[in-house]
Amino acid sequence: MKKSFKYIGALTLLMTLAGSCNEHDFLTQDNPNKITETNFWKDENSLSMALAAAYSPLRLPLYGYWGAFTGIQDINALGDDVYTIPGEEPPTWAIASFTNDENNKDATDIFEKTYQCIHRANLILARIDQVPIDAAKKEIYIGEARFLRGLSYFILASNWGAVPIRTAPVETTNAYATPCSSKEEVWQQVISDLSAAKDKLPVARTSKEMGRATSGAAIAFLGKSYLFMENYPLAESTLALLSKAPYAYGLVDNFEDNFTDANEFNKESIFEWVSAPLGNPYGPWGAETTNSPMYNYIPQFIGPPAGGGWFKYLPSNYLVAQFVKEPRPAGSDTKFDKRMYASLMWKHSTLGEADQTWYNGKTFDELWSSAHKKILLLYPGTQLDTVTYGRFLIKKYTGAWRNVADADNYWGATPSTANYRVMRYAEVLLMHAEAAARNGHPDLALADINLIRTRAGLTAKTATDLPGPDQLIAETDHQKLLELFYEQNRIYDLRRWNKSAAQLGALFLARDKQGASSFKARHYVLPIPAGELNSNPKATQNDLWK
Repeated sequence: MKKSFKYIGALTLLMTLAGSCNEHDFLTQDNPNKITETNFWKDENSLSMALAAAYSPLRLPLYGYWGAFTGIQDINALGDDVYTIPGEEPPTWAIASFTNDENNKDATDIFEKTYQCIHRANLILARIDQVPIDAAKKEIYIGEARFLRGLSYFILASNWGAVPIRTAPVETTNAYATPCSSKEEVWQQVISDLSAAKDKLPVARTSKEMGRATSGAAIAFLGKSYLFMENYPLAESTLALLSKAPYAYGLVDNFEDNFTDANEFNKESIFEWVSAPLGNPYGPWGAETTNSPMYNYIPQFIGPPAGGGWFKYLPSNYLVAQFVKEPRPAGSDTKFDKRMYASLMWKHSTLGEADQTWYNGKTFDELWSSAHKKILLLYPGTQLDTVTYGRFLIKKYTGAWRNVADADNYWGATPSTANYRVMRYAEVLLMHAEAAARNGHPDLALADINLIRTRAGLTAKTATDLPGPDQLIAETDHQKLLELFYEQNRIYDLRRWNKSAAQLGALFLARDKQGASSFKARHYVLPIPAGELNSNPKATQNDLWK
């Protein structure tokens, strides 16, 4: 199945046209030996290539660009569930510790790649009428391009707020000059694009198209957008669509199946990036060529050195405490929440269970010892607690589940090909639970929460346990923390639920968030990058950063 999806993997000839440059550098070409505007848009194959090019840039903000894990490392580093090892990538550490500014390279890369996706989607929408194609197929291509553009503006609205809106290809320097629209206007663009996409995209894809957007993906991000906009009635009704026919989403029995290559495109997966044994596995990171590597290199960033990883992150004290606060009922096959065993590694005997090994026989002590020098870099700024519950490492997204030596090694013989799930049905349930609770529908919220709890091996809650919206939302918060740990969600929820800088800053201090003492109101968003301000004379810096 994965080999059939070279569609998005091995990038196409449109790269010479749309380019890996920024959109304002777009040039048409007259060399007869090269693809040009006049000879490219000629058939459905050209649209397929253009669409592959449009998907490509979104890997960086939502996941990582073939090894350059800018999005997953930086957005996760802002939450209270993970600690970032200092002394590694300076741009990432600046974001994690709230010392970033408009010159931060990581944030700039995310911003530019997102607009690159927008530019390529705009090209498709502007040129598609030139292509002879069946009307029904044309509508699907339009829906897919609008989904990618809408998802791009979702990223921009969530992280920057007020940014330029461009809905046509930028083909001249003058056309690039666009003022920043308000945050509300950017969200309206998100709603417009995703609403159109959900009505044009198919419910399901063929085996050769797996990984391409569906109407379910558009609905999930549309509902998430309404939730972020605090339009709870529309968030609830939109997300509820995914629990009804023609959709057949559900939770897989084994939580860990969402993070391995054993059960990809399962009923829980709504949108995922495809990894596959394609391209040069040791080729240059971030390059867009027909031989770009399509392997999954996230394990290299997270895993301990004894497993072949570079080890850049640890679970936070707060996350560990939340995982162990509710043991499972007596007689269960595990002592704690099932998700804990898929998300973390620790010396099980410390908490009263039989010890395990990973990476073909490595004990936890061996894993911890291999990482110890880097762990020491946390101190004195971060007071990692290794006494109350013991020592913990991250398992989620590593190759530990493979139980082979050196599984996290980028240079190993078999780098990971596990797909990355961008949107899961579990997240939809928890978003719907929050919206339902705020809309005065406690029974619906409780039902969603209990689906998540039951899969985790926890006892279902009752209306007596969670009698009102405050209790339901608090439980939703708790479940989102555990269910979506390290899945690029936490900081957005913390900002939404703690609207004042004083409130969020106090929470960060109480939970030992790195850089908490540097947190200010401006850190609710990222600053417009200096490169955009320098090249776009009409752009202005975000008000919080002026």
